[in-house]
Amino acid sequence: MSSQTAIVRISGISKNFGGLAALQEVSITVGRGTITSVIGPNGAGKTTLINVLSGFLKPDSGTIELNGAVITGRKAHAITRLGMARTFQTAQVFGQMSVLENVMVGCHARTRTGLAGAALRLPGVRAEERAVREKARGLLAMVGLAGQASMTAASIPIGSQRLLEIARALASQPAVLLLDEPAAGLNTQETRRLGELLLDIRRQGITIMLVEHDMELVMDISDEIAVLNFGRSIARGTPAEIQASPDVIAVYLGED
Repeated sequence: MSSQTAIVRISGISKNFGGLAALQEVSITVGRGTITSVIGPNGAGKTTLINVLSGFLKPDSGTIELNGAVITGRKAHAITRLGMARTFQTAQVFGQMSVLENVMVGCHARTRTGLAGAALRLPGVRAEERAVREKARGLLAMVGLAGQASMTAASIPIGSQRLLEIARALASQPAVLLLDEPAAGLNTQETRRLGELLLDIRRQGITIMLVEHDMELVMDISDEIAVLNFGRSIARGTPAEIQASPDVIAVYLGED
């Protein structure tokens, strides 16, 4: 993959917790405008990788590049401003705020005045706030939550909370969207709608890196798949190549 088509380069990333090697020299290149899924058994290091990429954990070694810039070890808020946003394995919403306000919080990562300016009602804030509100409404419509905008985030179902997280992440205008098990807890119909949404996001030019256990979803929407096992990368390829990989079959079926 050329430097022109790669948007994320993960090179030799390792992360240890005490004596446990959560990631061991993992290298993955993510193509611009693609959906790349990271799969593997529980404990394979998938969420640790997302945490390292998004700045919630600092790797022990290796480098991460986003759009050609090294972001290794940067703080989470700085990485968000550089164009990488994420969701969490367990939905993280501001429960007592409205659904609309949750998305507006994400928009403030790109506003000139920010939250402090909004609180002080500085000049120009009102016009910007109107624009933020309309943008947030548009994102809620995109993910199918327009009718729940005035509800508190804690009162909507878990499937809707996951969609809300995606809308809030999109509000920061990311080039790369990191999703940590977005289909967890969803029923078949909700998972199907999620897949359609992710394909729509990709059509808008946003790159997606997806950690997911739902193999039907992964195989349906992924351009490439990387497989981790015990913190190591053991396979990478198209969905068809991964399905045919003896190493992957052994990991998932327990074969020798």
